[in-house]
Amino acid sequence: MDSKVCIVKCKTYDPYEIANSLRGTFKLLGGLSKFVNRGEKILLKPNILSARPPESGVDTHPDFIRSVARLVREAGAEVIVGDSPGGFGFKNAGATYEASGIKKMCDEESIELVDFDKAYNVNGIPLAAAAKEVDAIISIPKMKTHDLMIITGAIKNSFGLAVGMYKADCHLRAPKPKDFAKCVVDVFECAPPRLVIIDGIVAMEGDGPAAGNLRNAQLILVSNDCVACDAVFSYLVGLPPLSIHTTIEAYERNLGEADLSKIEILGERLEDEELSDFKLPKTSLLLKIPEPILKLIGKGVKFWPSIDKGLCTKCELCANSCPTNCITIDDNSSKINYKKCISCFCCFEVCPHNAISIKRSLLARFLGG
Repeated sequence: MDSKVCIVKCKTYDPYEIANSLRGTFKLLGGLSKFVNRGEKILLKPNILSARPPESGVDTHPDFIRSVARLVREAGAEVIVGDSPGGFGFKNAGATYEASGIKKMCDEESIELVDFDKAYNVNGIPLAAAAKEVDAIISIPKMKTHDLMIITGAIKNSFGLAVGMYKADCHLRAPKPKDFAKCVVDVFECAPPRLVIIDGIVAMEGDGPAAGNLRNAQLILVSNDCVACDAVFSYLVGLPPLSIHTTIEAYERNLGEADLSKIEILGERLEDEELSDFKLPKTSLLLKIPEPILKLIGKGVKFWPSIDKGLCTKCELCANSCPTNCITIDDNSSKINYKKCISCFCCFEVCPHNAISIKRSLLARFLGG
């Protein structure tokens, strides 16, 4: 596979502006017909993390999905949309689809919106049955930072294809980022997308994927290679591609290209679109410390979630999403049992009220500045 990543500018979420940007992108890639055949059924797999409005920048913007869907239909294919939101189950899907504007968009466009409530087994992994019922998957991630994986892009977006409690189990048996990346790539390898289109019109920096700061990056990344796309994403935010555990793991399995010198960049020049002073999550400190030193001081460099009782509405989403059941919510308090907490930050990701923040040890603060 010749790995190509097209970088295109797009200033707003106006569906017509997005469509025009994407048409130019597909032309550079040889046409959308290279990826979508007439009569096919295509699953559009966005990043729908939690029940937030479109302006929050947490989920793939509904008008971005709308534009992709229209173009795929123009190419003669049928489209469906689906994801499994944060929370380790499909029970959250209805409320998340509603709040994110995805349901409204699908209703307006007469697009089937599917719940990932049925699964089929691939190498012991329960994948959404919808992935088997379509001819191809187009991944539509959001350009964001990620507390555990540092960035969440093309490879990580495929993790949403796993259903039921499988994701929770991955956090339990692989709490360390390097090990968890293997679980993510396991899922990615089972059903690699035919095409990835990253929504970076409004990106998220800082402590993503839900509580970071919005940034008008005004970019769309399109690629036939998810690994290459993440490599370019990493470069744009100031990170060496092979500093990201998911990229390393996928590259070592020959699932895509991570060497920038071997990736054909189309559209905008890579050097011109670097996002200067892009803020990474606090946990990115772990990338800066050489592994031998980290082994020596690792116990002193700690990160953990903390609940702000003043902001907590006791919705219990955090407790229901915790793989170790270490969060207790009652009328009087909201508590985390730190003896059981594995710092997977699932609670931090799903809290719709930003009532959970990431705290760091004194040494982590000293080293991180």
